[in-house]
Amino acid sequence: MEVEKTEKQEQQERRIRGAEEMGDRISQARREAGFRTAQDFSDALTVSVWTVRSWESGKSQPRYDMLGTISELTGRPKAWFLGEGAIHDRLDRAMGELMARRQNRDDNDQDDPGVYGIPARNRAAEEELQALTSDARDFGVLIRITKPVPPVAADEIAALHLALANLVAVPTPDDD
Repeated sequence: MEVEKTEKQEQQERRIRGAEEMGDRISQARREAGFRTAQDFSDALTVSVWTVRSWESGKSQPRYDMLGTISELTGRPKAWFLGEGAIHDRLDRAMGELMARRQNRDDNDQDDPGVYGIPARNRAAEEELQALTSDARDFGVLIRITKPVPPVAADEIAALHLALANLVAVPTPDDD
């Protein structure tokens, strides 16, 4: 005999799955942001390690204001933790396709100064990429990656930014 689930039971199951998914996302983002342990992360958040472990196991969820702090520390948007990342994934794919089409243009076409073909891994990387692009435009420099590359972290973009700053700071023979 098969027992039908009530709407209330289905809602409860969806809530549980949502909490578990959020917990998995918090754990993944914590590790990717360089917090090796739940204790390291809890110290940065000024909450108990048991609170972080409860979130990561899906037994509880952080308050929305705490989710903002988690977002800042991990570089992930709040929407990603809430499971609204599908739209971001589609946007990332569409932007990647757009960049690929732009990169495949005829070599005779000239691009404006800026940075092209570098996908950002997270919000912090996006901000670093915007700063790099702004400086590249100011310096009149074009950086174009012509082969697909995986999403890049903020520290990798910062290293490229530093290299650009050092490059434009090098005196030319005309500067003597």
